[in-house]
Amino acid sequence: MTPQSGPTATALPPFSARLRERSLRMHRDAEGSTYLAALTDGRLDLTAYAALVGQHAVIYQALEQLGDTFADDPIAGRFVFPELARRPQLEADLAFLRARGILPAAPTEATTRYAERLAELATWPAGFVAHHYVRYLGDLSGGQAIGRLIATAYGLVPGGDGVRFYVFDDVKAKPFKDEYRLLLDAMPLDEREQEEVLDEVLLAYKFNVEVLTSLAEQVLPQYPQVAS
Repeated sequence: MTPQSGPTATALPPFSARLRERSLRMHRDAEGSTYLAALTDGRLDLTAYAALVGQHAVIYQALEQLGDTFADDPIAGRFVFPELARRPQLEADLAFLRARGILPAAPTEATTRYAERLAELATWPAGFVAHHYVRYLGDLSGGQAIGRLIATAYGLVPGGDGVRFYVFDDVKAKPFKDEYRLLLDAMPLDEREQEEVLDEVLLAYKFNVEVLTSLAEQVLPQYPQVAS
């Protein structure tokens, strides 16, 4: 239910605006990853990129499997968009890399913890939405630039083989994100429930930062030319 309002009540900003404001610092932390900076600057190679693809494969398997269970849920089901699904694209990227003799890295401990948290949300639809928001709106925003930079740096065709994860053929990013935020604002959550989702959004960002940190610790020592 929505919060009750009265003569002296202070109206809360739209829920989507609260989500964005609350998570702004964590979003910047993710963008500032030393591993991601080295990768997009072209200072690594496709083997280092494959490490990221491998982590994504584990994360999106867990996230989209959770989405499958919520497809008919009155809250979470509104956020299960087939056109956002990344598992087929990640499988194609992994197949491309394997064909070049490049194997993805095993999931890091941070990635495993992330997937385990997603599995724990099977009884909390709004918790699923929190992680869905962090991942997919990020993919449709800064993720697009990351995909182009990686393709250019490592001799791939933007939107082509090896970087299909970053391609959303059936999604026009701006109108889709606008509609998505309206869906967030329409979620039937009271103020306490909104706070719980806001906390879960911060947790989702924390997991993403930890995954990138774990890749920096695992991958960068193999590249002495990259300053730590």
